[in-house]
Amino acid sequence: MKFTRNIPFFFLFAAVLFGAVGLLLQVSVQRELLEAPEREMAREVRERVQNHVEQARQELTQLASALPVETGFFSKNLVKASLPVFIFQKNKLVFWSDHTLRPELDLINLRREVEMQANRFGRFLTVTYRPSGTYTLVAVIPLEIKYGISNTFLHNGLNPVIFEDHAASLQAERSKNAVPVVDAQGNYLFSIIVMDPADWLHASKWTFALYALALLMALLFLLTLRRRWKQEGHLMWSLWSSIIGVIALRGTMLLFNFPNSVLEMNLFSPRVYAAGWWSPSLGDLLLNELCLLAIAMQVYWFCRAIRFQPDFQKTGQKQIWASIGLGTLITLVIISWYETYSSIGINTQPTLDISKSVSFSLEKTMIFLVMVMHTLALSWVLRLLLNWLPFSPGGKRAFAFSWVTVLAMALVWAFWRDAPSGNWVVLLASATLVGWEQLHRELGRRAGIYSSVFLLNILGASLGAAALYDLHAQQHRQDKQRVVSQLLKDRDDEAEYFLAQAAEEIGKDPMIRHVLRAPWINLNFLDQKIRRQYLQNLEENYAITLRLFDINGQALSFTDTLTNWHSYARYWAPKAKNTNQKGQLLIKSETEPGKFTYLQEIRMAVNPVQWMTLVLEVTPKLAAPNSVLPELLVERKSSQPNSIPGSSYGLWRNGRWLKTEGYFEYSRYFSPQLFQVPLLFSQGLTLADYHHLGAVSGNGTVAVVSTPAYGFRSWLSNFSFQFLVHTLVLFALLAVVILYRGRLVQVIASTFGTKIQLFLNLGILVPLVIVSLTIGSLVTDSYRQDMVRSYLEQGEFVRQNIQTSNWGHTLFKSRPDSLSRRVSRLAALAQSELNFYDAQGQLRISSQPALFEAGVISTRLNPQAISVLKEQGLNRVLLQEKAGSLPYSAIYVPLRNSPTESPQGYLGIPFFDAEKELNAKLIQLITTILNIFTVLFLVFVLVSYAATRALTVPLKLLTDRLKRTTLTGQNEKLVYESSDEIGLLVREYNQMLQKLEESKQELALREKEAAWKEMARQVAHEIKNPLTPMKLSLQYLRKAMQEGRSNMEELVEKISKTMITQIDVLGDIATSFSNFTSMPDLKLEVLELNDLVKRAADLHLNPQQHRVQLEMPPATILVKADENQLIRIFNNLLLNALQAVPSSRRPEIQVRVQPSEPHWVLVAVQDNGSGIPPEVQPKIFVPNFSTKYSGSGIGLAVVRKGVEAIGGSIWFETEENVGTTFFLKLPVVQP
Repeated sequence: MKFTRNIPFFFLFAAVLFGAVGLLLQVSVQRELLEAPEREMAREVRERVQNHVEQARQELTQLASALPVETGFFSKNLVKASLPVFIFQKNKLVFWSDHTLRPELDLINLRREVEMQANRFGRFLTVTYRPSGTYTLVAVIPLEIKYGISNTFLHNGLNPVIFEDHAASLQAERSKNAVPVVDAQGNYLFSIIVMDPADWLHASKWTFALYALALLMALLFLLTLRRRWKQEGHLMWSLWSSIIGVIALRGTMLLFNFPNSVLEMNLFSPRVYAAGWWSPSLGDLLLNELCLLAIAMQVYWFCRAIRFQPDFQKTGQKQIWASIGLGTLITLVIISWYETYSSIGINTQPTLDISKSVSFSLEKTMIFLVMVMHTLALSWVLRLLLNWLPFSPGGKRAFAFSWVTVLAMALVWAFWRDAPSGNWVVLLASATLVGWEQLHRELGRRAGIYSSVFLLNILGASLGAAALYDLHAQQHRQDKQRVVSQLLKDRDDEAEYFLAQAAEEIGKDPMIRHVLRAPWINLNFLDQKIRRQYLQNLEENYAITLRLFDINGQALSFTDTLTNWHSYARYWAPKAKNTNQKGQLLIKSETEPGKFTYLQEIRMAVNPVQWMTLVLEVTPKLAAPNSVLPELLVERKSSQPNSIPGSSYGLWRNGRWLKTEGYFEYSRYFSPQLFQVPLLFSQGLTLADYHHLGAVSGNGTVAVVSTPAYGFRSWLSNFSFQFLVHTLVLFALLAVVILYRGRLVQVIASTFGTKIQLFLNLGILVPLVIVSLTIGSLVTDSYRQDMVRSYLEQGEFVRQNIQTSNWGHTLFKSRPDSLSRRVSRLAALAQSELNFYDAQGQLRISSQPALFEAGVISTRLNPQAISVLKEQGLNRVLLQEKAGSLPYSAIYVPLRNSPTESPQGYLGIPFFDAEKELNAKLIQLITTILNIFTVLFLVFVLVSYAATRALTVPLKLLTDRLKRTTLTGQNEKLVYESSDEIGLLVREYNQMLQKLEESKQELALREKEAAWKEMARQVAHEIKNPLTPMKLSLQYLRKAMQEGRSNMEELVEKISKTMITQIDVLGDIATSFSNFTSMPDLKLEVLELNDLVKRAADLHLNPQQHRVQLEMPPATILVKADENQLIRIFNNLLLNALQAVPSSRRPEIQVRVQPSEPHWVLVAVQDNGSGIPPEVQPKIFVPNFSTKYSGSGIGLAVVRKGVEAIGGSIWFETEENVGTTFFLKLPVVQP
């Protein structure tokens, strides 16, 4: 026993021990790492680099064995190169396996076998292999990628395959603070400068295992301590130890950032989710929800036995305040439920809205699991609060106060919280829960587990969908407010400052001055240098044009008719205004509000007395909202007005629309009277399936931004998805619990209604799932085929346009810059980006050169296209490619003068929005299927429930009648007008009743005869007992008289008393049999049970001889019975108890009255007698049976008959030499 009591402290000691050893090991490992950073920090990178180098050597050897490069080389050897491989034949690139990287290899610089190369697109490790003097094979291992821009799809930084997620920088030369990396032969490759060494200093897996064991031991300590206190009866200590222990354990983990501080785990990385110190990662959120679930379950199991209803119902005032308080708590729990979902949506990186993204990942799945866990945790709290509501059948006052409180609280919260959907859902959810509880109180039964789980799923899905709906509405409103502000903006102070700073630095750049002094000015070099080095920040949001005028004022680049400085100045001078910056002018558009142009003049001195003039024209990018401009070129922090996908906007002034862009037709659907509605400028208006938000400038211009309405269909989609997630998880959890308890067969076979609902639901669910999956698969394939067909047709359209144009034959002969305008016009006509490659696969001209300048796409043709089009001779090919992390489709077609000639070049059309278009269609398809599936499922669940009720009502009626079928009373036939199986069963039942009535009459006659015979035998026996002493007394008297004894008077007196006694015995026997055979008719009335029991006990009070103890509740208990008969019942039981006690001990009788169930009361009469022997127990209620010499055996039979007459039952529990307890279960009448 002592060892068992000390088990919790054994686990506590083990937890401390494991934790201390883990801490010691972690500190020693980190100290070792800090003391030897060169050895430990470079080890991980060196091993990965050496593995890649070895892999590169193997692949280069395989490709070298396939040389020389000839027809079919691409097709045969592309599969051999998993790394980017480039093959040069006498300094000419003849093979490449990758078209995404731009290492810009120069064979002159490749001096060593393995070395690092760097350019503006990144840093690369090259592995060179020269099998002969003709060919040079180079494998490239990317170390660092640099793009000209950074956004969701383009990530600048180190290669995570080699460096993982550590913050570091690379350098080519050795330095004191850098960690060198060498190859397997010890040759120096590059150095690493670690930005945050703590990211690299992680303990080993053994340390993590020790900490995990410490946590496990701590949990076992809490569990065993809780169990010990529970066994000892300290239930409150058990509860508080569990709650405080769990909170302390979780707080310690958060304080020391465990487990992320010990071992890097993606689940505990803040990249996916981060809300604050209490929930810094998705893993921490999951642990928090597990702790909340554990605490909620503990509180529920502890408090569920606490019944406040009797206390609340003592007075009307207590009942009212309890209803108000519990209604307030229920509403607050629902609000916290909504706010938690809203917080998850705000702080989560993946898009949870199913109407926006149908992609799934492990992290996204975990987030939805967390939401279900939160639903489950709050369900225990809500179940507890609902149990405490002081509702009663027929009592409407408590329900009314609770319901009004719920509505009032929800309305108050709605005024404070801007949540259009959440306000309604919180209101309906709170009111539904209170109404649900009142309904089941009226029905007198608790809600079933299946219906409760379905209601919980509906509430959780509704709140989750409402949170996502409100979050989307808030974000879209903020985006549109930003957009309308941008549309009405007539200048940008920040851009003015940056432009002036760039102009100053450009004027001082010696390289630009050197280029301008050259006899022939390289305009392309000058343009690229200025844009990349000085104007990169401005190009995110502004379109920039460079104009250069020579020392004579003549334009060196012609973009319009302004060919000299004087004409250029005369054109702009009347419209321009000076800004606060030197050499800077601002031109505002009179016709298009929000459009303006900056002119920045830069004078570049070429000699002491002459200069050239460089003008930067800077205009905001006001591209159309549905432009095909790739999202790859949009900086992450860009705030251009068309950044909302699918948006439209319009500008209104002086009674007319100045400009409209997008799909929405403002002139047709948007009435000018709407400008007088204040809601348009605050929350926005919904009109013609679009949501509109406006803003007014100081000069009266109104900007309106419109996006497709995010309406009920989107809310329903999220509801459907989350309902299915909740249903799958919660019912799977319920099935696991049932299987764990071994009650699967019992649950399935419990009732006929359960079987019907189960089979009907399965019969509905399985076909719905199969049909949904089939339709989804077929439609998805159709979407893909249509998309591929449209891409192929678009590629053929562009090729036919080129072949029939008057410039197509000069496409690969003229200078690329002379064809740029024509290619741009063709791209605008085709609404696609066009890339032209020469016969060798090198880029010649593109309609979007910024993609190649930023290093997003290589200037080389996709090698798979060369394999298919050039080597296999096909006319087109559609390939799946990636730019950064953005997947897209690209079609390639060969350009030939005639079908028999080899291609002069190749046309590539990238469809960057291919994935987006397919996803949009898939989202629409999946959400439609989800909505139909969920609505049908819910409808069929309700239908199956109604069908179950309809099918089981006759069976329940038949069951009730069978329960009431008796051999003594009148049995009524069932009326069921149907010829189905149930009707057949009812007819058989009615026929059985008829046969039973006939048998009953015959049986009654036989029983009457048998009863009279038994009665006559019993009466004869009972009468014979007193007659014997009477006969003996009379014979003795006669003998005495014959003998003439002297004491005759004394004998007569004695014998007379004996005779009188025996005659009284005969009278008692006659009275007992008379009472049993002719019970009086019942006079039922409502009686107070406690008073009747007390009155019966008072008749047997005799403190000198025995003791009678009463235990009765203070509350009034009403029963419906015959008063005289009920008192006789209690008298018989008390008398029987007193007579059952042997004379050797003092009788102690205990009478207890206690409520048993909501509609029953239990009366127990306990004695300290000898008990009832086992062989006698079956006969105890049989008439005429008695264990006492003086008893008639009628008392307990009369008791049983009287109890059953008022709808009750009687039984007993006995133990020999200890005593017997008789139990009476009587129906209670509700006040």
